[in-house]
Amino acid sequence: MKPLTVLLTASGYMGGNSLCENLRNNGEREIKVIGTDMNPNSAARFYCDKFYPTPAGHDQEYIPRILDICRRDKPDILLPASSSEVYYLTFHRPEIEAMGTKVMISSTASLEVSLDKFKTYHYLDGKIPLPKYFLSREGFVSKPVEGKGGRGVQMFGHTEEPTLVMEKMSGEEIDADVLSFNREVLLCVFKIRTRTYGGILVEGQVVNRPYLEQQISKIIQTIPIQYLSVFQFIGGKLLELNPRIAGAVPYFDGWNMPYLAIKLALGEITSEEVKAYRNKVPFGLKMTRYLSQIHYD
Repeated sequence: MKPLTVLLTASGYMGGNSLCENLRNNGEREIKVIGTDMNPNSAARFYCDKFYPTPAGHDQEYIPRILDICRRDKPDILLPASSSEVYYLTFHRPEIEAMGTKVMISSTASLEVSLDKFKTYHYLDGKIPLPKYFLSREGFVSKPVEGKGGRGVQMFGHTEEPTLVMEKMSGEEIDADVLSFNREVLLCVFKIRTRTYGGILVEGQVVNRPYLEQQISKIIQTIPIQYLSVFQFIGGKLLELNPRIAGAVPYFDGWNMPYLAIKLALGEITSEEVKAYRNKVPFGLKMTRYLSQIHYD
């Protein structure tokens, strides 16, 4: 098959090294990865085939830098790994794709909802289980039901931006890696969080959660996110969703979700062919994140 060049933004994230290895170990073709990151000292300098530092996604020089990389290296596809970049990239998708680089992002309308946590809840209210929530613009007060004389009262003052206030959630913590297309969930892998560090999954296990897949199908029909995304549930309720690739996508022999997503975006595989991989999900597979190297220079 024709070799591919993938432009991976924010490639220095924890999981970037594994993603690059998994893309290369696709069993079909040669893949080269061009990485970008706002940290010029990113570890991606060592595990990507080529690396470019870029400004942050909101910086006015970010898009010109991405366009310059696309002109220079002519990648076949652009895979963003940061939610903070996708919204700015979507406005320039026509320019990038005119240069022959397919951009794996959702529509502007979908991103405007999925990147705003209050809008996400508002659109999904009544469709799936959600925590109790409200939007605070002037701050809020927390106090015990039977408190006296101001004891136990906590005041949270006005912030520069509106704040989403929600109940504290408890129960089983589940991450879902999703590949969706045209309002349909094609693949969905659930990982139970058995241990985390700084909010990042350190140890997990692939599990089967059909009732959560039903929820995700309703979400995708309401907010039509395209290609790769990651959802987080606690106690059966949606905590949040992110319209970009997950930090720890499971990979195993014969099952490579990022590579399937790339083939789907390039029109090399159909939705029905992707769905055939549902029967290959290895329930019970355990995942462990670890550091394997350090570089001195």
